[in-house]
Amino acid sequence: MALRVVFAEDDYLVREGTAALLADVEDLEIVATVADRDALLAAVEEHRPDAVLTDIRMPPTLSTEGIDAAKRIRLEHPETG
Repeated sequence: MALRVVFAEDDYLVREGTAALLADVEDLEIVATVADRDALLAAVEEHRPDAVLTDIRMPPTLSTEGIDAAKRIRLEHPETG
């Protein structure tokens, strides 16, 4: 069974390049790639991933959205790494 991951990164080239590299990893499935906090939270609700890989600074303010989202995900979905 593959590890199911949601990947959040606002920079298009970094997001797509990293997702392409991770696509070749055996036993890992990228179930969603997103560019901002709201899309990250929605993707976690929809896909119920095993883990989240997130950027720290994302739109809208480019400050702590990734950390804030990770804390919220941990509270609402404690089974998600």
